[in-house]
Amino acid sequence: MAILGKIDRLTVANVTVAGDGVTVTGPGDFTDPVDPNYIEAGDILEIDDVPSVVYSVTNATTLVLKRAAAVGAATTTARRTPPKEVADYVNAAGDSFVGDLLGVSLAEAQDAGARSRGITGPGWWYYKTYVDGNGTTRHKAECIASFKIGTVGGNAGVIGDDTLLDDATTLEETLVGEVDAVITLVAPTAQTTTEGIDANFDTTGTTVTSGALFFQWQRKPVGGRFTNISNGAEYAGTDSPILTVIAPTVADNNGDLYRVKVTSDSGAAEVVSDAVALTVNP
Repeated sequence: MAILGKIDRLTVANVTVAGDGVTVTGPGDFTDPVDPNYIEAGDILEIDDVPSVVYSVTNATTLVLKRAAAVGAATTTARRTPPKEVADYVNAAGDSFVGDLLGVSLAEAQDAGARSRGITGPGWWYYKTYVDGNGTTRHKAECIASFKIGTVGGNAGVIGDDTLLDDATTLEETLVGEVDAVITLVAPTAQTTTEGIDANFDTTGTTVTSGALFFQWQRKPVGGRFTNISNGAEYAGTDSPILTVIAPTVADNNGDLYRVKVTSDSGAAEVVSDAVALTVNP
């Protein structure tokens, strides 16, 4: 097994389905322990963000994955080399695996963003989010295998990991760290319209100090609760700064409440706007 916790990258190509597995070819020598591309059965490759256990290494340039992965041309792949417990965990889940497999360093585990997501120590974590019945994002984090803590040059660090507690570049896992990113929300305002005339809720100008923003608009009908809404005959821009309620009616939309949930790919804390009302006049 490669160094515990070490996160590196390699390019693979010709990802093709072969019988019960998926065949992957790549550069270098998968079988040579001194080659940067060395891989063993039980390692995990993430291809297009899908974690897959390596079932076998056929030869220097070919290996077979245990479960389905994306089929396509050459792609950059994050290779993670966790202990056997993690490979067994992913393998047992099979195609039902939904979520992210995170290698969390000591510094990342001490970050406020990680702790707010339920990640409390260094190690390999299974992490996912889901939206509850009220439209609130919930976090699930489960530690599969802990990292051992040691010291390097007097500094606390994770044994086998290439990041140290006092290293400013330790926050490699943006999913678990806030990375000092902050979302500043421009809140939408209540809208009044006439039946059949589109209404727009606008949060243009919302920013984040680093990374890209993602928007998810939610609706709460009278007597109901907040749920995510999607683009279609009733709405446009449900994943953008401006939500359009298309041709609202008094019967279906008057008194509805709307809010927007804003996240980022830099791990900034999620921001949810206050609810604002839509008034539809005859």
